[in-house]
Amino acid sequence: MIRSVRVLVGSVALVGLLFPATAQAQAACTWQRTELPVPAGHGNPAVKGVGGEYTVAQTMATPTPGIARWHKGVPTLVGSPTQDPAFYGAPRDVSANGTILAELVPTAGPPVGEPYVTLLDGTHKSLGTPAPGQQKVAVGINASGDVVGYTSIDGVQRLVLWSASDYSKPQILGAGDPVGIDDDGFILAKPGIRYKPGVIAKPLKKPAGATQIQVHGYDNNTAAGLAVIGDTFYATVWNADGSVRFVLTAGKGQSANSQGSVLNGGPIHKLWRAGQAADLPVPGPANHTQAFVTERDTIVGNYRDDLDGYAAEWTCS
Repeated sequence: MIRSVRVLVGSVALVGLLFPATAQAQAACTWQRTELPVPAGHGNPAVKGVGGEYTVAQTMATPTPGIARWHKGVPTLVGSPTQDPAFYGAPRDVSANGTILAELVPTAGPPVGEPYVTLLDGTHKSLGTPAPGQQKVAVGINASGDVVGYTSIDGVQRLVLWSASDYSKPQILGAGDPVGIDDDGFILAKPGIRYKPGVIAKPLKKPAGATQIQVHGYDNNTAAGLAVIGDTFYATVWNADGSVRFVLTAGKGQSANSQGSVLNGGPIHKLWRAGQAADLPVPGPANHTQAFVTERDTIVGNYRDDLDGYAAEWTCS
């Protein structure tokens, strides 16, 4: 585990590294909150992914949890591949074309699921098995509906690509731990490798002085994570070509967009805009929950009012 300690900054070079010269001071936001209503009979939505103008969440309901998908704030209740109450669909992500990536998991027992996708018309499609007898795990989906995940073959974790053209025919790739897949088909894998079948894998650049990097999110085709500099880790964002865009204050980038907004992926949410720390809305995304920035430069996530949870999108004006 990386230990975070206070570092005394004693050089102009490091100051310039932490606060990009191109960053402008951020004016305070007047946050406007738009509620994401849940369908009747459902409550306490837990946002799991965003894609384009779509958001997907797990909802609480009886007898089993459900899946809600919003498009421009309008909710749709999405069915499960089975009517068996011993299983329910658990969403992981949603694409910009509205395809939901989910897994069928048991209501009791180990949360080991069977991945599938649900198309915009409600059709469910299972993801083909790449290695008989081995668990398959789906991680992310791009705007075309292509899915990336992994399986184990001969004791080695291998990347797997399920193309939207035929989800029944998985393509087994090299060893790796995927974070997501962008709209050009590049897979981002830990600690920070961009890979595409037929293209030479290229690592993300390390910031000056960094000994390690680690990616944690690939929203909006933008890689976010951290860089280890000295004894501390700093939230970091990369450009599409793999070069470093921002090295921020202590934290872990989880969700970023091309406009320069970044959310911290730790248990306590933080926000940076154009390389500078910015205030979150109040009430804002609840800590210990997933939250995302969008290409509309908004924040999507959950907030709490007493014991109840709600989903919302916040816009800065």
